Amino acid sequence: MKKSDSMIVSRAMELWRASEYEIASTDFLSPAEKLEIYNELNARIGSGMSRCFFWGGCRGAERGVTVFLPEWYALPDAPAHRMPLDEERTDAFTAYLTENPHIREEIPVTALSVKGSGFRELGHRDFMGGILSLGVDRSVIGDIAVLSPSEALVFVSKRIAPFLVSELSKIGRDGVRCEEVDIPPDFVLPRRFEEIPVIVSSPRLDGVVKALCGKSREAAAEMVRAGLCELNYAVTDDVSKELAEGDILSVRGYGKFVVGAVTGSTKSGRLRMACRKYL
Repeated sequence: MKKSDSMIVSRAMELWRASEYEIASTDFLSPAEKLEIYNELNARIGSGMSRCFFWGGCRGAERGVTVFLPEWYALPDAPAHRMPLDEERTDAFTAYLTENPHIREEIPVTALSVKGSGFRELGHRDFMGGILSLGVDRSVIGDIAVLSPSEALVFVSKRIAPFLVSELSKIGRDGVRCEEVDIPPDFVLPRRFEEIPVIVSSPRLDGVVKALCGKSREAAAEMVRAGLCELNYAVTDDVSKELAEGDILSVRGYGKFVVGAVTGSTKSGRLRMACRKYL
């Protein structure tokens, strides 16, 4: 199936047309799916993207629904999209929802607090597994923020929230309490990182993969050519692609990283780069 003919793009176009009269939104999408929708819709409707936003329930969310606003709800002077995870545009939409809470109510995304007993340590995988074990589709679940070893904040579609509040009582062997909570739209999703300083000869993709994954230059280049690397959630096989500060690099089997700034150079002229790994 060609990307332009994919089901999520077709559904997004249907919702775009429906948004002439009311707010319309997709289910939750992964960053890669958001990128697919952004690229296709930007090519098809051009300036109409000014009424399109990606929203995961708060700032910093990676999974999110695509929100289409009617003309009369459109943001005045909204920043142009640079990519689906555009922080400037998300911040503008957050401010807009803060000033217009009735519009926020029309977007079918809510937050659930899930708290364990405190006697067992629960991680992201545990919370996700407990939810999906109830037969819930991944498309109605957004980001999961683990706030402590026994508590998480889970963003979900509003239509599934009552079911989860009623039925989510255990995660693994631990009893949990689930309730819908109201959070301010300017809440920032907490994330944990491991700081990874690296030294590279240049910001080329193969060199950065080599440094982050502890591989030889040849092995790193082969990993890139084999399609094992995603740059800003799109697979790339261009070994010479130059990375910039803020780029998101995922390497299959090694994790996801944020490319940091060049902080200096060694005596031999190699670059010191401050990167971070998602935990």
